[in-house]
Amino acid sequence: MMQPASSLPSFDYATHCVHCGLCLPHCPTYAVNLDENDSPRGRIYLMQALANGRLETSARVQQHLDLCLDCRACETVCPSGVPYGSMIEHYRLSPAGRQKRHSGWRQRLIARLVQQVFPYRRRTRWLLSLVRMFDRLGLFRRLQRSKLLAAQQAQFYFADILRGEPRRLTPIEEVARPAISPPRRTVALFLGCVSESILGATNRATHRVLLRNQCSVHTPRNQGCCGAIHYHAGHAEQARSFARDNLRAFAPMLPFIDAIVTNVAGCGVMLKDYAMLLHDDPHWADLAQQFVAKVRDINEFLAALPLDPPQHSHPQRVTYHEACHLAHGQKIRSAPRQLLQSIPGLQLTEMVEADWCCGAAGTYNLTQPEMAGQLARRKLDHSAETGSQIMAVANAGCILHLRQQAALRRESLSIVHPVDLLDQAYQREQR
Repeated sequence: MMQPASSLPSFDYATHCVHCGLCLPHCPTYAVNLDENDSPRGRIYLMQALANGRLETSARVQQHLDLCLDCRACETVCPSGVPYGSMIEHYRLSPAGRQKRHSGWRQRLIARLVQQVFPYRRRTRWLLSLVRMFDRLGLFRRLQRSKLLAAQQAQFYFADILRGEPRRLTPIEEVARPAISPPRRTVALFLGCVSESILGATNRATHRVLLRNQCSVHTPRNQGCCGAIHYHAGHAEQARSFARDNLRAFAPMLPFIDAIVTNVAGCGVMLKDYAMLLHDDPHWADLAQQFVAKVRDINEFLAALPLDPPQHSHPQRVTYHEACHLAHGQKIRSAPRQLLQSIPGLQLTEMVEADWCCGAAGTYNLTQPEMAGQLARRKLDHSAETGSQIMAVANAGCILHLRQQAALRRESLSIVHPVDLLDQAYQREQR
């Protein structure tokens, strides 16, 4: 979890690093490049040298630090407990970390999309409507093959991932829900921004699974982006603004709900960090703490409920990719596997490097497409080794990135959220 920016003025936590190197075999960028500067240990040295004035910011130094996925795999294995994620985030929030990040026109365009379109559902839906129109006219494929986008490895990949997703979904606030008396739990469902716009069907599957487990579900209308997109891009104040908006939306429900449930691992980390994000705001700090105390990932919530398992068998071989923000950010590892194994007939086959980052890493696949593509292909290769037809992934960004890379390779692998598989199993009970 993040630390207050004020607590890291000189990267004091860097002194906790004993340079043992245990993090190196677990760092995806180091594994690909075999460059010490692209390892957690090397980046700690760079950040400390910048903070102490022993090193000046340059494009080369910036690239080593920007290439970090912030996947926090190093934190999981660090024997000294170095909060590396907090350090790299603090650097990216600093003027040095922001000054050269969006120097090219492509990077500026991506930054504008990420910050001014994706966090807003209506804008994202408008963009997706435009993409669908391009796809129908055949223009999208031409752009993908053109020199304009070739260098970026077809960053605007939405046409690939939208196929198979329903174009229109009933607003989740309007979905009819049966009366549950008394409910096992009363929850509020966090919908997210990109996840609701592009993977809205998974939100509805989550809603149905919660109802099937006798939970009363509420969805505040005025909720929005969790703020992670802006925070990780170095725009902390905009992230705080989103946090305050969500606190306003959920505040009336806090006294009577048992949990705030999210199915996006990246959102979950950010929501659980609201108390730290607003720790120095006297108007919001207490409410943020109350909010954070109730945030639960859907996997941990259902496992603790406990889940009412599906009854009908449906043989299928599934492998599981551990999203970084779930495994390393929230330390949730067994719950998703427990839920998957509760489905009769499902054979869970573990893949090699299951907890390695797939390259999505928030918006990393847009800003660092080459490394993101290499990591996704590595993940897909390991998935293929298991012989599985399905990959379960508990994070929207991972799902979108891996689907796009699988489409580019013309693979038929189905990449879905664990809750989608649970929902399908429950749906079979009604047939």
